Amino acid sequence: MSLLLPIIAVLVGFILLTLSADRLILVSSTLAKQFGVSVMFIGMTVIAFGTSFPELVVSAIASFNGAEGLAVGNAIGSNIINCGLVLALCALFMPLVIQVRFIKRELPILVAALLATIALMSNGSITMWDSLVLIVLLALYCVYLAKSSSDEDVENELEFLDVSQTRALIETIAMLIMLLISSQIMVWGSVQLAKAMGVSDLLIGLTIVAFGTSLPELAAAIAGVRRGMPEIAFATVIGSNTFNLLGVLAFPGLIGDGLQLPAEVLNRDIPMLSIMTAFMVISFTFTYFAVNKRRSALKPEQQTEELIAADSKLNYQFGRVSGAILLAMFIGYSWVLFTA
Repeated sequence: MSLLLPIIAVLVGFILLTLSADRLILVSSTLAKQFGVSVMFIGMTVIAFGTSFPELVVSAIASFNGAEGLAVGNAIGSNIINCGLVLALCALFMPLVIQVRFIKRELPILVAALLATIALMSNGSITMWDSLVLIVLLALYCVYLAKSSSDEDVENELEFLDVSQTRALIETIAMLIMLLISSQIMVWGSVQLAKAMGVSDLLIGLTIVAFGTSLPELAAAIAGVRRGMPEIAFATVIGSNTFNLLGVLAFPGLIGDGLQLPAEVLNRDIPMLSIMTAFMVISFTFTYFAVNKRRSALKPEQQTEELIAADSKLNYQFGRVSGAILLAMFIGYSWVLFTA
C-alpha cells in the first residue's frame, strides 16, 4: 500500500479529532450547566479530561481494533513528549516560576500515579481489574481537583457558550460522533502506516500519534508562558501526565481481555518516562530547598512579596538548564527509537 493514503488519514483524523474534542468540551459544559449541573462538577471533569481527551479516545479505539501497541504507545509516548518536549521547550523559552503547591502536592501525586501504574503493569499486561484500580485512583484525583479549587476559580477557568439548550444538545451529539469517526480514521491510518513502513504499531503510537495528540498540550503551555502565566505549563504537563497514566491506560484495559504490553514498553519506554519524572522531582526538590535557604537568610524587612518577586534567586524556578537536560533526554530517546 502507498504511504500517501495512510498519511492523509492520519492528518485528517488528527485535525478533525482536535476540532471535535475542543468543541465537545465547550458544548457539553454548556449543556451540563443548562441542565443545572454544578459548576464545580463541570470544572472537575473538564480539568481532569481537558487536553487529554484525544489521547483517551484514540487509545480506546486502537484497543478496540486490536492495535494494543498503538494504544499503549499513545499514552506513554504522550507523557514522554509532555516532559521532554512541552515542558523543556517552555523552560528554554523562559525560566518558569513554580508555585510551591506544584512541588508539595501535584508532583507527588504524579509520582504516586506512575508508581501505581508500574506496579500494575509489571506482569506484562493491564487486566480489567488493573484498569478498575486505575479508574478508582482517577476518580480520587478528580475529587482532589474539585476540593482544591474554589467555585469562583473554577468558573473563571471555564468557558460557556451563549447558545440554546437544543443547539447545545445537537452539537454535543454531533461532536461526539465526529470524535469517534476521526479517531477511527486516525487509528486506521496509523496502523496502515506502520504496516507500509514495516514498523510496529507501538512505534507509530509512541511517535506520530503521541505527538499529534500532544499538540494541544504544547499549544496551551506555550500560550501560557507567552502570557506570563508559567503555571499553565506545569498544570498542563503534570495534570495531563497524571490523567494519561490513570485514565488513558485504564480505559483500553477494560476492552476485551485487557491490554497486553509489548516488552519494549517495560524495558525501554517506562524506564525513560521514570527517568524524566525522577529528574523533574530532583530539579524541583533542589530548587525548593535552595530557595528556602536563601529566603531564610533575609532580614525580616526584606521578606516582602514585592522584594521576593523581584529577585529571581528567591523564586522557585525551573530554568533553561533543566529544560535543556529534558530536551537532551528526549532527543536521545527518539534516536534510540528510530535506530533500534
